[in-house]
This record gives sequence, C-alpha cells and structure tokens, in this order.
Amino acid sequence: MALLNIQAVSPQMDANFNAKILNFRMIDEGKYTVYRIQITVDTYTWTVERRYSDFDAYDVHRFLDRKKSFLPPKKRLGNKDLEFIEERRLELEKYVRALLELEVWYQKQKNVHSLPLITAKFFDFHQYEIHSIVDDLSLRLGNLGDGWLESSQTSPKYFEFTPIELHAITERLRLPEPTAPDVNMVADIGNTIDFLHRVRALKIRGQKGYVGTSNIVWNSLDMSLYFCKGLKALWIADSDVCRINGIKSIRETLRRLVVHYSMKKIKDLLFDEEDLETGMLVEEMDTWKCLEEVDLSFNEIKCFDESMKLLPEVRVLNVSYNSITEIGSNLAFLSSLTELDLSNNTLTKIDGWNEKLGNIKKLILSENAIEDLSGLGKLYSLEYLDAKGNNIQNLDAVQGIGKLPCLEILLLRDNPIRKLVEYRTKVLELFGERSSELKLDGRRPEARELDTVRVRMALRKAKEEKEEREKKRRERIEERIRYISGEDVNPNVSGSF
Repeated sequence: MALLNIQAVSPQMDANFNAKILNFRMIDEGKYTVYRIQITVDTYTWTVERRYSDFDAYDVHRFLDRKKSFLPPKKRLGNKDLEFIEERRLELEKYVRALLELEVWYQKQKNVHSLPLITAKFFDFHQYEIHSIVDDLSLRLGNLGDGWLESSQTSPKYFEFTPIELHAITERLRLPEPTAPDVNMVADIGNTIDFLHRVRALKIRGQKGYVGTSNIVWNSLDMSLYFCKGLKALWIADSDVCRINGIKSIRETLRRLVVHYSMKKIKDLLFDEEDLETGMLVEEMDTWKCLEEVDLSFNEIKCFDESMKLLPEVRVLNVSYNSITEIGSNLAFLSSLTELDLSNNTLTKIDGWNEKLGNIKKLILSENAIEDLSGLGKLYSLEYLDAKGNNIQNLDAVQGIGKLPCLEILLLRDNPIRKLVEYRTKVLELFGERSSELKLDGRRPEARELDTVRVRMALRKAKEEKEEREKKRRERIEERIRYISGEDVNPNVSGSF
C-alpha cells in the first residue's frame, strides 16, 4: 500500500513520487473536458479525473492569496479546440507537478509527514496513501465519532471500516511519528484509537479485485483488531480472514460473529497467530467465552475443524451456502448449540447425529442431497426440522423421526416424497398420537386429516393385534405338536387350539 515518506522525497519528482496527466476526454459532446491524472508513490499508482473547474475551485481554497496562484487562466473562447485542450493538458500537468513539489517542500519545512488534507483529497491520497487515509479518518471520527457512539447505544448498528483503512491504521502506528500532522491536533490518530476502543459493533467490508483505480489489491492487506477492546459484534464481508490479526483482543468480549465471502477454514479466524507460532495445543488456547451467535454462511468451508473446541458457549451456528459434505465429530464440542443451519451444502448422509448434536432444537438441512432422515431418530430435543429440497423419496426415510417427542415443525417441501398419494396423512400417521401437534410444511393438520390418521391408526392397531394373536396361536400349535411327538415334554401345554 502507498506510503508517501515526505521527509525522504526528492525535491523534484522522480520514479518514486510522480504525477502526470495521461490524457483527456470530452464529455456530453464536448460540453466539458475531463483530464486523467496519474499519481505514483513507489510501486503504487492510481488515477484521478478532474475538470478545469475542479482545478479552479481547489486553487481558490488552497491559495487564499490569489497572487500566489499559478493555475493556467481559464479561456472563454475556443476551449473545445483539440489543440488548445492538448496545450491545456500540458499546462495543467506542469501545475500539478509544481503544486505537489511545493506542498512537499512546505511540509518538510514544518517537519510534517503528510500532505495537507485539501491537497490529499483533491488527488485522492485519502483513498490510497497511509498518512492521508488515517488523517482523513481521524478528522471525521474526531468530529462525528462521539455522536455516532452515543446514538448506537439506543439504536445498535455497525460502524463500517474497509480493509485498506484498518491496514493504514496498523501501518501508521508503526511509524515513529507524532500522532497528529499539525499542532492543532485536528487529525490526531488518537481520535481513531479512542473510537476503536469504544465501538461495540464493527463491520469490515472489502471487495474483490483492485482498490478503485489503483493497482492495490483489496484483500492483500494485513489488518489488526488489537485496539478493539470492547467489541461485541463483528461482521466481515468480501475480505480474507487470513489477513486479520489481533484476535486475542476480541475473544473475551465478542458475542456475535458474521463472516461472508471471506473464509475457507474456520480456524483461520478463530486461532490466534501468536498461539500457533508458540506451538500451543488447541486445548491450551483461550476460548471465545462470550460468543453465542456465529454466522459463517456464503463461504468456502468444507468441514468443521478443531477450532470448534474454542466455542463452548455458541448457541446458534449458521454455515449455510458452503461446501460441507459431512459434519464430522468436532461439533460435539459445541455443548451449548441449540440451532444449526446447514442448508445449501452438499450433505448426502446422516449417521448417528445424536452423538454430535445432542442438545439441538432447531435444525435446517434444506437444499442438500439427503435421502434418509433416520440418523436424526435420537435427537430427542429436536423441535424444528427443515429438510426442504432434498432427495427424500419414501416413508421409510422419514419413519425414523416419527417418535421424536418434541418435534413440532417439519418441512419436507420440494422432495420426491411429496408425490405420494395422500402424502400428508401418511407422514402424519408416522407420528401416532402426536400427529395433531405436528405442523407439516407450514400447515397444522386439518380435522379431516386427523380423522383419516385415527382411522388408519385404529386399523393398523387392529391388524397388529390380530397378527399378534395369530402368532401366539401358531406358537401354541407348534408347542402342542412337539409335545405329542415327544420332542418336547411340557406339562403346562394344554388347552384348545
């Protein structure tokens, strides 16, 4: 990421710090012209587009004493002529280069390490260069931070940072420089650090590809959460969790964690880099003591790794829209888990989940490739089961959950089993006396359906009783035959057939 070291910059522009106007383009059929400026700081470059009127407005604010201005004068006539525009491009390029050289010279004389914000913003340094990003952020937080924090107490909300901002803060603090660029302390980095100490809900939103018009890659920047001492909620989106460090600072306080489009392995975030470097075992690491709700949906997770051992208090876990094929054994360490969302993964089999999800109450398995729900037959705490959009084809695949004592809601829509004649009454019948308590596919049983279930249950019971009597009758006959033939001597065998 770009870092302009003003004290080391050459008095004249060179390969390490340069500015030039690459070209121009006419907008709205020649109504006005936009000039494309390229800024270079070390190996980083970005472009900025400005009209002449933008230059003029900036120059008025920058040089209050108009005698000091050296901006090329505005031309009223002939300003659409291509030769004139090319000449103007060259004049503006000289202006830009001279201006930035002058700003660097001024700042050197004052022993200041960053450009004035008015100039930094005009050339977009506040989007790509460490000093200017932090100065701009600190100024805004100094003006608005307290008000935002106060309002968030009554209306909880996330404050959003980008990876480039957090990276800039991390890198700026490593520099042996004063906390503020001027004696007035208006852009003091202390404003930012104080805000990070006090903020309770933080969102880190990155992007794919390059930052703006620069050659800086969004997710190539390391960042730290070291100063987030009181964080209760963290939301990470379109970033790379491998780039985040300082995790220890939030382990003690974080209650809610959301990560989207940023993760391949859960342990990449939950494990602290310092612990790994010392060779510490998972069992020796500090747990996330307050973390209760975790949303890791829309990632590239394939399994639940050993980092699950660090989440003893998690009650709600969402891992939908990932690439999980089986849950493994590590979920058993989530002793407080009551809600689990595994929808939109690649699950096919369910085997002995009672040993891994013993206390689960709500389970979402929609949009997988599951064929049989029998493996859930011993989840005696289960109250809600969503199995929509799977490959459940017959009653045998559902029969195993018919004796779950607490199940109240069952969703089987978009499964082949729905094509069965009288599907609803046949599924309800599997739940016996509890059929009236079950809400199937979002609907309570109708009186007609319950009547049908009762009749079928009565017929089945009568059939079972008849089969039992017939079985006992055959057994008595066989015993009598053995007695008569002398194969078995049983003085208690008597009675009629």
